[in-house]
Amino acid sequence: MKSPIIRRVLLGTLVLGLIAGITVVEIDNANLTAAIAKQNAKPKPDPIPENPDPIPEVEEPISQIQVIKDKLAQDGCNLNADITTVRLALGTCKFLLIGDSLGNNLAYGMIPQLSEQTTLTFTRQAKASTGLSNPWFYNWHTNLATFLKTYKPNLVIVFLGANDRQDYVINGVRQVFGTEAWKKTYRANISKLATAATKSGAYVLWIGMPIMKPYNYAKGITLIDEQFALTVPQVPGAIYLGTRAYTADASGAYRGWAMVNGKYSQIRGEDGIHFTATGQQVMATYVINYINRTYHVKLTPHNPRYITK
Repeated sequence: MKSPIIRRVLLGTLVLGLIAGITVVEIDNANLTAAIAKQNAKPKPDPIPENPDPIPEVEEPISQIQVIKDKLAQDGCNLNADITTVRLALGTCKFLLIGDSLGNNLAYGMIPQLSEQTTLTFTRQAKASTGLSNPWFYNWHTNLATFLKTYKPNLVIVFLGANDRQDYVINGVRQVFGTEAWKKTYRANISKLATAATKSGAYVLWIGMPIMKPYNYAKGITLIDEQFALTVPQVPGAIYLGTRAYTADASGAYRGWAMVNGKYSQIRGEDGIHFTATGQQVMATYVINYINRTYHVKLTPHNPRYITK
């Protein structure tokens, strides 16, 4: 039997051995809190330099109106569709008239009335039986592109539509004249033609359809003219000029005869569509005076013809 002293020594040794085998982890609350905060913190952005590189400016595209104005200034042509009270001499200008047989009618009237404008170049490129709904016969988009490059006009006068009471055939699908699908396609062609001219640096003056005599034909032409009136003003640099009221009588009906410069004269052809020589002169005076007022230039027709009653 071991003595009490020996038992106490053995017990102390055992306790020291147990203590020596235990790893004690002491948690520092302050350090733990700091570690959690560091982990959850959002990364700080890089410091802004004292002289940062400037943000590059994005150049805005030049507007169609500015393209037109730049070309006018370059050519020395004083056409100006802005609102102004100042009218200037015409300057050195180039006019291009395109259209169908009605376009030819208008050109034949304008050429003699502009004959004294020595600084004006007037070019007629109208072709009978053409229009915007029969590109298989004559494509105005491709031909106008050629004319714009060749003549470099400041003003494009458009007078067509008499032959456009025709269906479209798009990718083998027929669009019947007057339907919503047809009107959508026709308006797209109007916009495309006018935009091509304005992007080249020319104003566009689109002449509306006159009143017509044949009943069913007249209804179709009225619908076509409505598409001009709706679409042309949406193109920057393009203006629509209606002629229906000017070619009608006081009650709004078709008239083939009128008082012109005080003389009773025939102004429309026997077909109730085209213009006589006198009618061509009447239309020419009407258009030239409109150019004079709208583009603020001193452009006076030579031997003008006015409907006086």
